[in-house]
Amino acid sequence: MEFENKTYIITGATSGIGKCVAKELAKSGARLLLLGRNLNSLNKLRDELNSPNNHDIAIFDSNKLDSIELAVAKFADKFKLNGFIHSAGVLSPMLLRDLNLDKMSELININLLTFFALAKATLKHNRYVKNDTSIVAISSMAAFGAEPGLSLYGASKAALNSAVSSLAKEYAKKGVRINAVAPLYVNTPMYDDFVNNFISQEAHKSKLNEIMPLGLIEPSDVAKSVLFLLSSQSSKITAECIKISSGGGMMKFKWKIA
Repeated sequence: MEFENKTYIITGATSGIGKCVAKELAKSGARLLLLGRNLNSLNKLRDELNSPNNHDIAIFDSNKLDSIELAVAKFADKFKLNGFIHSAGVLSPMLLRDLNLDKMSELININLLTFFALAKATLKHNRYVKNDTSIVAISSMAAFGAEPGLSLYGASKAALNSAVSSLAKEYAKKGVRINAVAPLYVNTPMYDDFVNNFISQEAHKSKLNEIMPLGLIEPSDVAKSVLFLLSSQSSKITAECIKISSGGGMMKFKWKIA
């Protein structure tokens, strides 16, 4: 099996895309370190995975990025790493008038700086498998467009794409591949929150087919691209971003906040 006995770290593992990727990797024989903010949710997820005793869990606080180094160091003492998936993220649409330092720091910490902290912890000498390590960041189509209320979110994802590209060049000679996947709207709790608080159920129902002719993206659609980028089938692909648009372009919903 492609991922038998390989070792990966997943942020945002208890929900949405991260949870789906965790289940697919566990099903394929991978060993996982699941990172999240809620211990009960992490324990519940581990119990749902194939071979639950193969997997570790750890709490991390995006406002205390050193907690990532501690969690990774403990895990890497037992197993060499084959990569990680940075799926943790927050959307929080906000107009400029509503932005403040605390909200900006929280979003940038989760969407961007956690990726750097995880890369720095994973790619330390002797922690990863040379010529067999692949890293995937979950980006967003928002990185390529411009919508009211998405200045901070879009900027964080654009910066994430830039970090992926630069670090991929930095580590290519060490056999480490680093890529991103950028979906449009995905059927996750984050999207439910977006529909309920920032657009409307009416806008969602009337505009979705126009915005995404191929339908709302499922977490499994994104997970397939993630597993492809982790696998040997993509062994010559690095510094790339796979867009999953479902035939659409950008957001184009009428927002409540605009």
